[in-house]
Amino acid sequence: MSILYLVRHGQAAFGSDDYDRLTPLGVEQCRALARHWVTLDRPAPQVYAGAMRRQRESAEAFHDELARAGWAPGGITALAGIEEYDHEGLLDRHAAACPGAPAFADCWRDRKVLQRTLEQALVAWTGPGVAGYPAFAGFRDRCAAALAALMRSIGRGQAAMLFGSAGSLGAALQPVLGLGDRELMRLTLNFYNTGVSTLLFNATQAAIESINAVAHLERAETLSLITKR
Repeated sequence: MSILYLVRHGQAAFGSDDYDRLTPLGVEQCRALARHWVTLDRPAPQVYAGAMRRQRESAEAFHDELARAGWAPGGITALAGIEEYDHEGLLDRHAAACPGAPAFADCWRDRKVLQRTLEQALVAWTGPGVAGYPAFAGFRDRCAAALAALMRSIGRGQAAMLFGSAGSLGAALQPVLGLGDRELMRLTLNFYNTGVSTLLFNATQAAIESINAVAHLERAETLSLITKR
């Protein structure tokens, strides 16, 4: 079977004027994943990344750390369709439709408030929908189609790694996970930065081997690198 590692991007610049970039901590999370990969003596995977800056920068940090370790990764291939939903726009549209719900500008300073408000917005988005915001089904189907196309392109018995985002990777995996829309998005709210989900597949079937694993960070010297936001 072939194997695909789906990795959430490293920590992005939460609360800044440009969320779509890695923090220094996010870069180090990706480098730690590469160093862990080397200690396991795994072959260098084919590396893919979504089109968003934080997805691409995560792939670059992983790829460059492998190269520094003397490995020969084969470059990074862009994958369209695995972009994340616009969480700021979703929160703002949800606030407009639900009196009392805070808009993004009113909740980004407190991660707990953001987590709670985003969960409420996702419940609405995956249910009746949020007025003025694109339907969840379109996002879900776009991500699943991108993953299906990638799986078809990966050679038999090969290993590949895809850097995406929590929501987009979860949506891509939905056909394999077998979760409903609401349960799926609640799950992805708990994805760690650089959390790794492992997918085994061939031409006829696919199976999840692990999900949201951070073994590369679960050591005394790297526990401080474990983050969700």
